[in-house]
Amino acid sequence: MSTQVSSPINKKIGFVNAFIAATLMGFVGFFARHINAQGDFIALSRMAFGAILFLMIIGARGKLSDLKTFKLSWHMVASGFFMGNCLSAYVAATQLTSIANAVFFIYIGPIISTLLAVIFLKEKMRWVTWASVAAVFAGMLLIVGLVSYDSVNGLQFDMKFSSETFVGDMLALYSGLGYGLFLFFNRFRTEVPGDTRAFWNFIFALIGIVILFVFTKPTVSQMTSTDWLWWIGIGFVCGFGALGTCTIATRHLKAVEFACVSYWECVVAAVFIGWMVYGEAMSPAQLTGGALIIIGGMSEVLVSLFSRKGSQATEITRVKEVG
Repeated sequence: MSTQVSSPINKKIGFVNAFIAATLMGFVGFFARHINAQGDFIALSRMAFGAILFLMIIGARGKLSDLKTFKLSWHMVASGFFMGNCLSAYVAATQLTSIANAVFFIYIGPIISTLLAVIFLKEKMRWVTWASVAAVFAGMLLIVGLVSYDSVNGLQFDMKFSSETFVGDMLALYSGLGYGLFLFFNRFRTEVPGDTRAFWNFIFALIGIVILFVFTKPTVSQMTSTDWLWWIGIGFVCGFGALGTCTIATRHLKAVEFACVSYWECVVAAVFIGWMVYGEAMSPAQLTGGALIIIGGMSEVLVSLFSRKGSQATEITRVKEVG
């Protein structure tokens, strides 16, 4: 038996959660620097704390029945699986290839999700949106140092490939593909409440990471009490906080709308962590890149919120199977 269920889509909620998600994601490197452990074990914290805390929230709200009412679908399983796998693959890639290569590949994820949504979900894109996507992507290339310019050598693209880094580059490519698929599959089943969707995402991400442990065999013998405190911290901030709000944001936003805001993570990592915390100098090209990300992201937010269609919360009707 089936019934029609109307779920409100609120752009403001979506953009606020997308901004929070990108901001907290920018702190991943800050926490990871203080944890002496393999990347997949660090990712385990993010998934475990996300699952536990969202289960507690659902229970506190008296909504545990939602876990049964809103039945699982393969889209929900896939989004969770790719969420865990893409993060593990990215951390592994940073150890086997250059940081520049790893960063470039994972940040094609939002572009992949946008293209998939345009092709398969028929999501429309304005010319302003295309310009915003181009601006934030170009800004990412500049701020992470993949593109640089000087008067002697001119414009340079600093990605390098070799046989020695092939495995790392393939893992980086997989991380970007996985990130894109995670965001894309989250565009399905929008009738499911955000906290329920987030809980199942974390559960299947956790299962995917645990399966990887069979091959990676992480060890914790080298971890001190300080390492464990930072491990808990990254789970709460960059797991429950960042990935949870990311799941909620993708329920309310089109793929491209989330993509334009997601590159704010680069600004947070470079400016607030790299420059303000560690005193890392920023070049004029990086500053230009940060400005492009801010301009491109804010342009899409303003156009989406204040256009005639975007200014109102829309109702999306989905079919929910019951009984």
